[in-house]
Amino acid sequence: MAAAELAQIVTQAQKLNSSGLVLGMAGVAIIFRYGPPQPSLEEGVGLGLEEKTPLPDGRTVAEHNADVARLPRLYSRWSKTGLTLIFVGFALQLWAVWV
Repeated sequence: MAAAELAQIVTQAQKLNSSGLVLGMAGVAIIFRYGPPQPSLEEGVGLGLEEKTPLPDGRTVAEHNADVARLPRLYSRWSKTGLTLIFVGFALQLWAVWV
């Protein structure tokens, strides 16, 4: 094998490995922010308010409930994206070892 071919192979493996590391770090950052869904561990009983009751921030209870209903989907989507990036990053690193 010529030195130029060997240098090209090493460079390709380094690029795959580096790409895998970057994707893994991005995935960890996303999971740190949007971690996997956790069960609610809250105790106690809340008081129920009607949907048209205004809240201190100017929104109604119905608007607040709509915003809260979107959060589980948002967090679930981002946490799955983070896990996917981590797995793709590991796959690229593994591929780099065998190239």
